[in-house]
Amino acid sequence: MPRTPEEAAQIIMRYTPQACQEQNQFMAEVFQTRGGRIGSGMGGVIEALWGFYLNRILLREGVTDIQLAWIYGHEYNDFACIDIASEWDPETRQGELLRIEVKSMVASADESKAHFDRLSSEFLPDELLAVFLWDWAPSTATANLVHPRIHDQFINKATGVAALRDALHINRGGTFVVEGHCPDNCAPGTCSHVHEPLNSAGKRERISGPISTRGTGKSSYAANFGGLLRMLTSRGATAATGARIIKEHMAANASANEYVRFMARNYSRISRRNKFET
Repeated sequence: MPRTPEEAAQIIMRYTPQACQEQNQFMAEVFQTRGGRIGSGMGGVIEALWGFYLNRILLREGVTDIQLAWIYGHEYNDFACIDIASEWDPETRQGELLRIEVKSMVASADESKAHFDRLSSEFLPDELLAVFLWDWAPSTATANLVHPRIHDQFINKATGVAALRDALHINRGGTFVVEGHCPDNCAPGTCSHVHEPLNSAGKRERISGPISTRGTGKSSYAANFGGLLRMLTSRGATAATGARIIKEHMAANASANEYVRFMARNYSRISRRNKFET
């Protein structure tokens, strides 16, 4: 009997820490350099390597009915988990069990540029979000050389993290475009901006938001929505309610709980502001 999407998701989550460990061993041996440039594209390499190493582990562990396929083109997701016995068509999703979006964050960066800003209405229930926190580490074999190393990882259902993100966006004064009330006065049933986020100033957070809500600075959109670290921060009058929302979602949703704990153990300001132990 073919595996269910939930069974496939559990297998991927189970073996991801091992994939990161083996990936680290490879990078320590091969990706040694001087300098260790940030913003070099290494994050994208780390994201791709995870998929290759996970497939390698699946075969070694005797999981021969599923594998990760790297999605080409401009799809939001990076990987699809496919049933090997079926024909895979990424256009129709034939043969797919679920999809995975992979993000990387530089641990030493004050604010990671990685964004998780896909609309909640676009997610399927079993989609996974994987986040790898990495940085350059000194080589233990050769002086003056460094290599990339994954310090910590998160992987779980994307929907739980998205629900927490959206609740905190609203808590900070943000809104979402609703049917029949688009700032561009789109006709109901034809509006492409429904569910798009607007910030507390009414400006669009994504380039696909309403044209009438474009910003006036260098960028036409704010791009704060879905910042993997920033999404968990609330200040001023919204801080107390933000902390309460985080705890409520952690209690109700395993994915949100794991994500917040992942961030809190790596960023002290998250645990400090929300006053809980990691």
